[in-house]
Amino acid sequence: MKFIILAIIVGVVFAGYVDLIHAATLPDYVIPCKRNDPNIEKCIVNAVNHIKPHLKNGIKDLNVPAMEPLSLGTLNILESGSSGINVKAIDLNIYGASNFEIRKFKISDDGLRFDFELNLPHLEGEGHYDISGKILTLPIKGRGPFTGNFDNFYAFVKLIVEKTVIDGEEYLRVKDLQVKVRTGKGNINLQNLFNGDKTLGDVVNDTINQNFELFTNELIGPIERALDKKFLAIARKIMENFTYNELFPTN
Repeated sequence: MKFIILAIIVGVVFAGYVDLIHAATLPDYVIPCKRNDPNIEKCIVNAVNHIKPHLKNGIKDLNVPAMEPLSLGTLNILESGSSGINVKAIDLNIYGASNFEIRKFKISDDGLRFDFELNLPHLEGEGHYDISGKILTLPIKGRGPFTGNFDNFYAFVKLIVEKTVIDGEEYLRVKDLQVKVRTGKGNINLQNLFNGDKTLGDVVNDTINQNFELFTNELIGPIERALDKKFLAIARKIMENFTYNELFPTN
C-alpha cells in the first residue's frame, strides 16, 4: 500500500505544477522555469517547494486536488503472483503526503531525461483491507480495518521522453519509465485477522512489524511493476495535453 501512495503523490505534485504553468495568468506563488535556464533543475525544485503549502488543501481553480488527506478509494495491491498473496486496500486515506521532500532532481540528455528522488518523512494511513496468502511463510487471512505509520520512504524515478510532432506542434512522449523503491521503518495494525482471533492476530501483526523490512521487500517486485504502470499513465496524460513549448517555454 505504501508504494502505490508514492506513485499517487508524485503524480499529484508534478501534474499540479504543469497545470499551474499552463494557466493564463500565473499566481504569485508560482515560479516559472525557462527552458534555457542554466539552473533549471534548481528552479523546478524551488518552484515545487514554493507551491507546496498550497497543495495541502488543493487549488480548485486550477484543478489541483488536495493532498490532505489523499483519498485513494479501493486499490488492488496484489493479486496472487509469485508471492502467493492477495492484498486489497479499501477506502484508503493517507495523511502527511504534503510534507514530501525533493532530495534530488536531475535533467540530462538535452532535457529529455529526468531523474528524481522523493522522501516522505512520515505518513499515516487508515482504511480497510482484505488479505489472504502467506507472508514470510506465515499463513494469513483476514478482512477489516487497518492503521499504519510509515517513516522515511523513498521513490527513485527515471523518466525518459522523446519529441514528436503532431499537427505541426512539438510534444513530448514517454519513451521509458522506471521506478525503484527503498522502504523505511514503520508499523501496521491489521484488525480482525482470522475472524477476530486476538491471539493469532497479535502474532501476525507482531511478526510483520518485527520483520517490517523483510515484509516490504517480499512485496517490492510486484509493487514496483505496478508503480511503473501508474507513473507511465500519469506522465502520458500530462504530456499529451501540452506542447513542448508550453511545458518548457524559451522566454
